Amino acid sequence: MQDLLAILTPADCAYLIGLIDSNVNLTDAGRLRRLLAEVEAHDTPATRAALNRQLEREIRYLGSSELLYWARYATGREPGAPFQHVVRDVAKALKVDPPRPGTAREQVEAVVSQYVTQQFAGLSPGEQQRLLEELGVEREKAAAFLKRSAGVFALPLLIQAFNTIVVEGLIKRIIFGTIARIIGARLARQLFQLIAGRFPWWVGWIGPAAWTISIGWTALDLQGPALRQTVPIVLYLGLCSLRERMASTPASAPGGSAPA
Repeated sequence: MQDLLAILTPADCAYLIGLIDSNVNLTDAGRLRRLLAEVEAHDTPATRAALNRQLEREIRYLGSSELLYWARYATGREPGAPFQHVVRDVAKALKVDPPRPGTAREQVEAVVSQYVTQQFAGLSPGEQQRLLEELGVEREKAAAFLKRSAGVFALPLLIQAFNTIVVEGLIKRIIFGTIARIIGARLARQLFQLIAGRFPWWVGWIGPAAWTISIGWTALDLQGPALRQTVPIVLYLGLCSLRERMASTPASAPGGSAPA
């Protein structure tokens, strides 16, 4: 899991800490914030490693029942559920196929890719057209793509048809809209405002449109408080991983481009 956490920026970590923080479990958000402050003051391999280790511990704790967590702890085993089990449970909750064995990055990217294309496919043709236009795609090109795709979507095909900027905008719309529905629009706004003053670039990357939840993504019936935290966490980690991969992909491609 450390390969996945290594790509996170301090802004990403601050957002994740906001998702982890809760008064209904035993996570130590205070310690996470202190470790993040150390990274911001002195960004060294040692401070990063300490923060990432604690993030992994807290995420794996959220994916494990408290009984099993303390049983592992008492017997000297690493406490918390294996991260691949956390991702598998999130995939089940999102009603997507469980990811194949692989790295933590590959698994969260697989879950996010499936979920985004599933949600986009579930919109009406009119909503799909409107969303693509809002992301900067010309009306005729969006209509031609939707007609040609016949309801079958995949991120590589979307990138080929448009460009990484448009597709990343689509992913952000769906992921942040879903997170807002899970944690509540009010908490989502509070978390956004908390980070906005400290990390202006993060706000610019998200874009104001990414917080719009006017399109009704499929409601999720999440049983238990843990999933209400692990689902947003895994979705955000997958978004961050895809963001880095797309940054190395040429932004220009047939189909038009526009800011997300």
